[in-house]
Amino acid sequence: MKVGFISLGCSKNLIDTEVTIGKFKEHKFEIVNNPKEAEIIVINTCGFIESAKEEAINTILEMAEYKKKKCKYLVVMGCLVQRYYEDLVKALPEVDLFLKIEDYDKMWEKIEEIWKMGRFSFPKESWKREPSHFPIDKSFKTANV
Repeated sequence: MKVGFISLGCSKNLIDTEVTIGKFKEHKFEIVNNPKEAEIIVINTCGFIESAKEEAINTILEMAEYKKKKCKYLVVMGCLVQRYYEDLVKALPEVDLFLKIEDYDKMWEKIEEIWKMGRFSFPKESWKREPSHFPIDKSFKTANV
């Protein structure tokens, strides 16, 4: 299977993404740079400043479009997931796995779980959303960092 990665945010996210790439390589997955080729897309998000949250949501929705084609699984991890897990699960049925930071050590088990379950189905109307009209953006608040 081919896997594509997107790393948003700080250098810590880049390191986490590189570690995740290593896990997929250990399990004999092919890493690709073009989302059109990916059967799995992994997005590592930032969730601390408003512009980063918007970029993450827009990227998730953009990559979800590839599920209409070759992509079978969309995995989202990182700070946005850590801070807004419940809201994201409710708002983004396109995503097959949200991975909190504290679950990174169980990452591979969680990824195997989504394969065992097969491709998830979700309401077709969820595809019609435009990133600029995504309702969760309004509920997010900028972190005091």
